[in-house]
Amino acid sequence: MLILHIVLLLGTIMVAARWGGIGVGFAGGVGLGIAVFILGIPAGDPPIDVMLIILAVIIALAVMQQAGGMNYLVNFTDRLLRNHPRYLNILAPSVTFVLTVLSGTGYTAMSVLNVIQEVAKENGIRPSQPLSSAVVASQLAITASPISAATAIMYATVEGMGVSFGSALLVIFPTALFAMLVAAFIASKQGCNLADDPIYQERLKANLVNVRKPEDVLVKKNARLSVGIFLLGVLFVVCMLLFKPIIHHTISSRDLIIITMFIVSTVTIFVCKIEFKDIKETPLFKSGAESLVVVLGIVWLSSTIIGVHVPEIKDLAQEMLREYPALLAVVFFFTSSMLFSQGATCALLMPIAASIGISPNAILAGFVAVSALYITNIYPTTAFAIATDDTGSFLSKRWNGSKVVNHPFFLPGCISIVCAVPFGFVLSKLVL
Repeated sequence: MLILHIVLLLGTIMVAARWGGIGVGFAGGVGLGIAVFILGIPAGDPPIDVMLIILAVIIALAVMQQAGGMNYLVNFTDRLLRNHPRYLNILAPSVTFVLTVLSGTGYTAMSVLNVIQEVAKENGIRPSQPLSSAVVASQLAITASPISAATAIMYATVEGMGVSFGSALLVIFPTALFAMLVAAFIASKQGCNLADDPIYQERLKANLVNVRKPEDVLVKKNARLSVGIFLLGVLFVVCMLLFKPIIHHTISSRDLIIITMFIVSTVTIFVCKIEFKDIKETPLFKSGAESLVVVLGIVWLSSTIIGVHVPEIKDLAQEMLREYPALLAVVFFFTSSMLFSQGATCALLMPIAASIGISPNAILAGFVAVSALYITNIYPTTAFAIATDDTGSFLSKRWNGSKVVNHPFFLPGCISIVCAVPFGFVLSKLVL
């Protein structure tokens, strides 16, 4: 039966890859129906904690976007990149890394991907280089963000092992940052120069490449204020977790993030004079709704199939992981590539890791490996990066994803994890 279950899971993922976007969630839902109604597998627990945190953060970001905060950040990014085009291959991933760390979701990276593409094109830089590193950086940054679902679940696990939030942050943040730098370097070496790309030259002759003049996006009066309110909320969450031993509060990181994001949203609505009915029309709110469908469908299916075999997994992995703790990162890596969610991967595997006695050092060092959402190029941010580029830098057979892994996100993402996990182990030993 195990083989049949694995075939169902992999088959569903292949269908999800073809459907893409919100279709990934629907494919997961169909697979779940087959698993429950035909194969008789008991339905596992849906990823409620992950979805609640995503929903709360997306609402706060949508309110900030309606107040003009995202346009303010896009304008700032646009000026930064245009003023320093020589450093685009390091600045682009740095920007998406920071945005994701502060927001807790990689969807904020979508707001600047078009800017990155335009600056690259105007300066003769192959757009697939900064775009691929920017997308990978946004996925890695989830493991450095204090308000992401993945970090909240991971910290709930290591907190029970006596690890403080400050200690955890001292390991996970530098590890993710190091991984981002490695990804940026690898991505900058991929592909020929834009001027030497025959596909680009053909598209240029056919007038398929747009070159726009730089222009500021309209920024509303209270845009900067909305960004400030959101960042204060993030700072509040960090302080509450950092000083938990001093304050002695008993609020879980999940509840703390959700409650804070709702307060931030409400304060922004009234201070910046936003209409409630307009919030649901923002692009971020719609993207967030899509991500919830994706998580609910494909993640619930994966947790259902994997969950029914947890006893076998524990028996098989217990001794091996105790003897070779670095293998936990390998498990994180491949599971996240199937679940398409860092938070869902943590929700599924962190309790298992804790129950079989994996050390907090191994959990913190391997945590960065839950970011393997770039194995295929169907995740929303990767698909958006490809769609936003009109130069053809993603269209070559070497980079078009026709063989699943032949796309520019694969090597930067994989090599960054391979380099970052040993770095994380060194840090965890120093800190813990």
